[in-house]
Amino acid sequence: MLPRLLAFLLCSWVAFGEQTLDPATIGRFIFTDTSLSNPPGQSCLTCHNPNHAFADPRRVSPGATPTLKGTRNAPSLMYAALIPPFAYEDLLLPDGTEIFAWEGGLFHDGRAKDLFDQVDQPFFETHEMNLKGKADLAARLRKSTYLKLFPKHLVGDDEKLTYQAFRALVEFLKSPSFRPFDSPYDRHQTGDKKALSLSQKRGLKIYKTTAGCADCHFLEPQNWEQPLLSDFGYDNLGAPAIGKKDPGLNAVTKDPEDLGKFRAPSLRNVALTAPYLHNGSIATLREVLEFYNKRDLEPERWGVTNYPETVNHDDLGNLGLTDDEITDLLNFLHAFSDDCLKNKKNTFPSPPKNTPSTESLKLFFPDYTHRQDPEFPEKKN
Repeated sequence: MLPRLLAFLLCSWVAFGEQTLDPATIGRFIFTDTSLSNPPGQSCLTCHNPNHAFADPRRVSPGATPTLKGTRNAPSLMYAALIPPFAYEDLLLPDGTEIFAWEGGLFHDGRAKDLFDQVDQPFFETHEMNLKGKADLAARLRKSTYLKLFPKHLVGDDEKLTYQAFRALVEFLKSPSFRPFDSPYDRHQTGDKKALSLSQKRGLKIYKTTAGCADCHFLEPQNWEQPLLSDFGYDNLGAPAIGKKDPGLNAVTKDPEDLGKFRAPSLRNVALTAPYLHNGSIATLREVLEFYNKRDLEPERWGVTNYPETVNHDDLGNLGLTDDEITDLLNFLHAFSDDCLKNKKNTFPSPPKNTPSTESLKLFFPDYTHRQDPEFPEKKN
């Protein structure tokens, strides 16, 4: 499919002279290109599977080098372009208290301020795509069949060519396929009374009340017109220890209070993204709910956690939910799965026809205000 599409696009390129494609189309080719790893054979798509909401169904992903593996579960890329930038925000608690907390950012620990800072790192991580640097990536891009889709005046400069490639990946991840908002819950929000089953409606009530899910996974819109189902804050859930100890947010902030804290993910498509938690230590969504419900009552079931001194014992661990309530809550979480993902296998999803274009929403994307130049890298002091 891709070779035929590329041939058509290249013909169009010739027909219209030096006019180049929109960056999102270039980004799609980069996303699926297995020649951009060392050794060749791994692409972004390798660890971000469309059948799993562009997450990895394996606990951790193997790298291009067969003997190396990652240490975290690769998260979903659905709605990733809408995650707010990493920032220390002031928050107003329900009792009127003002506090400051870290929010947003990409990767589980927020080490990338935004999506643009995120997309380049996997290329150069030894346990991922294992390239030696930008010159290595640029050389591989120059050998690609889609090189002619880049602006000609950028092709000879390693820095400018790779910068354009990273921008193209960001624009691809902004595209409507990654933000369809076409789940049963979205239909429920627009007044479709049949969108949720009776069990899911009970689960919605539990979500908002006794389970406390809505305290961190907001059902109301915040920085986007539709709810993103997360406050994108950081917390230590007491995840079962597995593999090497991971300090999480502490690796970024160096604050001991941030040991073992990881960013709260969006719950959109959560039923499709097993396994769960930053280290993939819990296999199923039901087990996650049981963990939240009885973590502190059944510690032997879950085993030790790496940083017990910072674990959140206020909001989870002993929720008092019955098995039937867990079932209703689980059924409700399935209502966050986008129809275009559930109904489309092995290909990129087709969003609803009325999904707004990226251009029409460009002012609302988190990267817009501090990513001004479409061609040249920022000058860093």
